[in-house]
This record gives sequence, structure tokens and C-alpha cells, in this order.
Amino acid sequence: MTKYKMNITGLVLFLTIGLFSISAPSFAQQKDQEDPAGYISKYNPNFAGIGPPVYFVPAPRTTEEILHDAYKNKQTFADTIAIALTLQRFLIDYKLTSNSAQLQYLISPLPATPQAWETIIQQTRNADNMNTLYGLLNESALYAIKNGAYPLALKQLEEALSTVQKTENKNDLSIIQFNLANLYLFDQKFEQAANFQEQYYKNAIQNKTYLDQANSLVKIATIQAFDRDFKSAEQTIIRKAIPLYNKTRSYEGKILAWEQLALIYQMQKKHTQAQWFLLQARELAEKKSLPGELAELEYMLAESKFDDGNLKVSKNEFINARKLAEKEDNKLLQLAIENKIGELFMKLKDYSAAKESLEKYWALRAELFK
Repeated sequence: MTKYKMNITGLVLFLTIGLFSISAPSFAQQKDQEDPAGYISKYNPNFAGIGPPVYFVPAPRTTEEILHDAYKNKQTFADTIAIALTLQRFLIDYKLTSNSAQLQYLISPLPATPQAWETIIQQTRNADNMNTLYGLLNESALYAIKNGAYPLALKQLEEALSTVQKTENKNDLSIIQFNLANLYLFDQKFEQAANFQEQYYKNAIQNKTYLDQANSLVKIATIQAFDRDFKSAEQTIIRKAIPLYNKTRSYEGKILAWEQLALIYQMQKKHTQAQWFLLQARELAEKKSLPGELAELEYMLAESKFDDGNLKVSKNEFINARKLAEKEDNKLLQLAIENKIGELFMKLKDYSAAKESLEKYWALRAELFK
């Protein structure tokens, strides 16, 4: 006797627990069960032969359900992307000492391991060459930072500072203080960061280097914001840093200051104020033909409007940011954009676009985080 009949595309899962008889009443109970998959068209409830019971297969998961789980599973990686973006900016800001060019004969080709760096550094220590030593330590710290060895980088920069203090090179002293301040800030050691940044700022005042003063003030404002002193952070940029950027006609510096000010407002969830300064920065970048910051500005605008619930407007700006980041070949920013724009498509129930974005996300993530 035929036990049941299936559709050609149907799928039924059978589990054989052992050889036993199945009574008619048990099949009568199964007859009343719902078949969510809709695969079984007919079966004989009176079949009493030897064989496994029928287990109804759940309905296939929808595209929405699959995507929802995929997006949920990648949420924890968002912090890693944010840290990588912060590191990218930190590396751009990292300053080389005045003797960096003269050091290249010692480090060309570039040492490939911490041990290789330490060998060269130790030889310079033994030669008691202070001027070369602090420069090498500053270069080696940069290598360590790029490879995620932050404690080693701090140790090397601290030695570089104590070494340069034995020389007459005041400008290089300021440079190492600046790098130390930024590394402590990146490492979220705000008290030490503030201490070194204040020293750098005082040196910039003594040297009457207005651009260095402005850059330092933006860093001081950032430290104030992380210390939750938002009012002081806002005023430090608006009242002190921006006038110095205007005085030096440093448009790129002014754009970066506005970016940082927007981030400070975003930390307070003041999205309207953040968006206003980002729009000013974007307008200035376009007016002065400074495309280098446009992709990040567009991304920050899109993210702010996304967080503010303005989904349709943020969609257009995310798409623009994606195009600009691809044009700049900024893979890390592209990853950050795909991370957020995919979430946006999910909220808008555009599952086709969400699936495409997820594929781009994983391709970029695999390339950048091997």
C-alpha cells in the first residue's frame, strides 16, 4: 500500500528511530496537524505497516528572515570598523621628525619584524647617537601602530621623548609630544593625552605657529568631549580653533574641525547641529576643490540622518558616499558605508538591495580583515 504521495519539488524529512508499529490513532493526530511547507498532498492515515513516522517540514525561511539573521550576526563587528576608521585618521595625523629623510639609509628596506627594528635601535643606542635614536624610535612606533602593537608603540614614543629632551631639537620634541598625545587618546587614556596635547599647544604658542595651535585645539576639544565636557569642547573649536584656521586660510583644517565638531554634537545626539556643520564643511570642500574629505563628509551626513530617523534622505547620501569612497578607493570607508546602508535597506524593506549590500560588505571585510 502506498504510504503517501509527494509533489516533485516537495521535501519531507524522515527520521528512523527504530523498527516499530504505528497505530492508526497516531496518524489520525498527525492528519490534524498543519503542514506549513505545503509539500505533502496526501498520505494514508490508516497505514499500519513498519516504517518511520512523518515529520512535517517547516516552511522554507523567507529572504527577509535569512537577511535579518545575517545582519544581526554582523552587528558586533561594527565596533571593529569604527576603531579601524579612527586608526586610519590617526595614521594620517602621525608626524615624522625633521630627520626622517636622513634615517632612510638605516631602514631601507623597511625592517619587517619588531626584532629587526630593535636590532637597528640597539645599535644606535650603543653608538650613543641621540639625534638618530629618537627619530628611529618615532619611525619604529609608527610601524608598531600599523601592526596593532600599541603598548610597544607607547614604550618607544616615551623613550623617544626622553631621548629628544637631551638634544636641542625643540620642534622634534613637540612632534613626539603630539604623537604621544594622539596615541594616548586612541588608547582612551584621556588624562595622559590631555597632558601631552597641552604641552604641544604651549610650544605652538611660543613658536607662534598658528596652524599647529589650531590643530592642537581640535585635539584638546576631542579629549574634552570624551571627558563629557561637551560645552568646553564646542567652544574650544568654535571660539579658538576656527578663527586660527581662518587666519591661516587653512581650509582643509577648517573642514576637519567642523567634522570633529559634528562628531561632538553626535555624541550628544544633537543631530540637527551636527548636520549643519557637516553641510558647511561639504560646501567649503566643494567650493575650494578639496575632494579628499567629501566621501567621509557624505558618510557622516548620511549616518547622522539615519540615526535621526530620516531614512529616505539618508539613503541618497549613503549612495553618494558609496560612489565617492569607490572613486577615492577608500576600502575601509566603503566597508563602513556598506555596514550602514545595508541596515537602511532592511528598514526600508528593500531586500534585494540589502542582499547586494551584504555581499559587498563581506567581500570588503574579507579583503581588509584577513
